[in-house]
Amino acid sequence: MSRRERRGRRRYTLVDERTREAVIEAVIARIEAGDSFTAAARAAAAQLDVAETTVRGWVTRSGRRPRRTPQEVAALEAELALAQELNRALARGHGVAGEGLSLR
Repeated sequence: MSRRERRGRRRYTLVDERTREAVIEAVIARIEAGDSFTAAARAAAAQLDVAETTVRGWVTRSGRRPRRTPQEVAALEAELALAQELNRALARGHGVAGEGLSLR
């Protein structure tokens, strides 16, 4: 049973500064490798048995969280829009769209 499913008193895990720093570095490395901030924080939190929000807070407060520039975000959005349009065209070409299916 996970911590969240248990009833009663909360259990807190104490994490020393060296471990906290290692977790921050690991999360940053996963973000730079392509994982989302949420996925990286969730994985690290599971390893330490601490809350995901705790890990997110450590990384955010460190001031080292990688962020995308507005230009990078715009390029990724354009790439996504193109992929969505190609998927819609492919689905139409193969008659995949049916009742109740959305091709947004």
